[in-house]
Amino acid sequence: MTVRGLLLGVDGGGSSTEAWLTDHAGERLGRGAAGPSNAKAVGPDAARSALETAIARTFVDSNLDRAPVDVACLGLAGFDRPADRALLAGWNEECQWARRLITENDGALVIAAGTSEGWGVGLIAGTGSIAVARAVDGRTARAGGWGHLIGDEGSAYALALDALRLVTRRHDGREPHPPGGDPLAERLMRALGVGSPGEIVTALYAAEFTRARIAALAPDVLTACTPADAERLLVPDGRALAEIASAAAHALDWHSGPLPLALAGGFLLAAPTVQHALLTDLKIQRYEPAHTLVSEPVKGAVAIARRAFAAGPLCSQP
Repeated sequence: MTVRGLLLGVDGGGSSTEAWLTDHAGERLGRGAAGPSNAKAVGPDAARSALETAIARTFVDSNLDRAPVDVACLGLAGFDRPADRALLAGWNEECQWARRLITENDGALVIAAGTSEGWGVGLIAGTGSIAVARAVDGRTARAGGWGHLIGDEGSAYALALDALRLVTRRHDGREPHPPGGDPLAERLMRALGVGSPGEIVTALYAAEFTRARIAALAPDVLTACTPADAERLLVPDGRALAEIASAAAHALDWHSGPLPLALAGGFLLAAPTVQHALLTDLKIQRYEPAHTLVSEPVKGAVAIARRAFAAGPLCSQP
C-alpha cells in the first residue's frame, strides 16, 4: 500500500540514527533505527548505509510500500556545510528517499523540538557536542561541533578521556589517590576488561577501540564519580557547554536576558550535575535560561518537514 502526504524525519549522530515516517499531520506511521551516521566520525559509506537502513526500516515498520516521501528532513551531525549538503542531495537522488530534501544540522532539530516559538539555542552533548542558535528573525549561528580531534568539549567522549587521564595520573603518582580506594579506576578497568591501570593503554590503543567506544565509557564515569571527582570532571564539562551555547548566542548579538534553551544528547540528559553547572554558568553570564530536555530530537525533524510541506513546493528551505 502507498500513501500520499508522507513525511520523513531523521536524526543522525555519532552514536545512532533515528528515523520516523509520518503522515502530513505528523502522526508517526513507522520508526527505524540504525548505527551512527556522522560521516566525519564513521566515514561517508557507513553514514549512507546507516541512513538507508533506518529509512528502509520505517517502511517495514509501517507496512507501507517503499516510495519517495513528499518531504524529508535530515538533521545530521557533521553534515551542515555546502559540500556535505551536496553529498546528501546526491544520495537522495540515488536512493529516492524524498521528492524534496531538507538538510539541517542536528542542533536545528533540537530547537524545533524543544522551544515553543522555534527560536533559542539548541545544545547537544552526546558522543560529541555542538550548539546551534536561531534568532526570532530566522538568523542562525553555531559554535562547537569541531569533532573529537579539536573540539567536542563537554561531550561523552571528552569526559571519558578526562576520566582516563585522571586515573592514569593517579596510577603514576602525579595525582594523589582518593582515600579509601578509587571507584573511578575500578569502574573503568572493569568496563575495559583489564586488571590494573597499567593495562588501560593496551585496551585503548587496540585497533578496534574506536572513538564511539571511548565515549561509551561516559555512563561508567557518571556512575563512579565521587563528589570530588564530579567537581573535577563534570562541573568543567558544564562550563564548557555554557561557553559553546553562549558563543552561538553571541554570534546573533544575543548577550543576555531570556534564553530558550533546548538540551539534547544522551550524555547531557543523563548528567544532572553537568546540566546544573551549565545553567549556573549561563546565569553568571547574565542570561535567564529556560531549559527543556529533548529526548527525541527526531520530532524536530518531523516538525521542520511538516512546516515545509504545509508551505508548499515553492517555499525555500527553512
